[in-house]
Amino acid sequence: MTLFAMLFPGQGSQYIGMLSSFFYKNNNIFKNTFDEASEYININLLKLIQEGPEFKLNQSKYTQVAILTASVSIYRFWNNKNGRSPSFMLGHSLGEYSALVCSNSIKFSDALKIVFLRGQLMEEVTINRPTLMQAIIGIEKRKVQKSCLVVTSKKK
Repeated sequence: MTLFAMLFPGQGSQYIGMLSSFFYKNNNIFKNTFDEASEYININLLKLIQEGPEFKLNQSKYTQVAILTASVSIYRFWNNKNGRSPSFMLGHSLGEYSALVCSNSIKFSDALKIVFLRGQLMEEVTINRPTLMQAIIGIEKRKVQKSCLVVTSKKK
């Protein structure tokens, strides 16, 4: 038997119209999962991911519950189609919550509450504080450290 893992995405994988092909096939698993999530956060998540506005979908408090809900929907769909159970589940950042829900470690309703609060707090700490994150891949450690020193000295 071949082992396989499911990796759930983090924040940044959202876009207007995501999962549209599943909704147009009249699949109730997706609609029901989004309806369930919408009740917990008091916003129509399905309408948000299908119609936007984009600036609202990109707010952490909505982005994070939308991605969690999308991931759980896909997993539920997978199970409904008699997909094999993964040997491992993991997630990138926010995706860890999806992995926890899909592995039955926490309830979806609890994860929604936690993730919605997480997104709200992330927004609060960045208000009027410009932030930026970059991934550094394949560059020597010394060059990265030197670049950071240059940027830091320019700010002083």
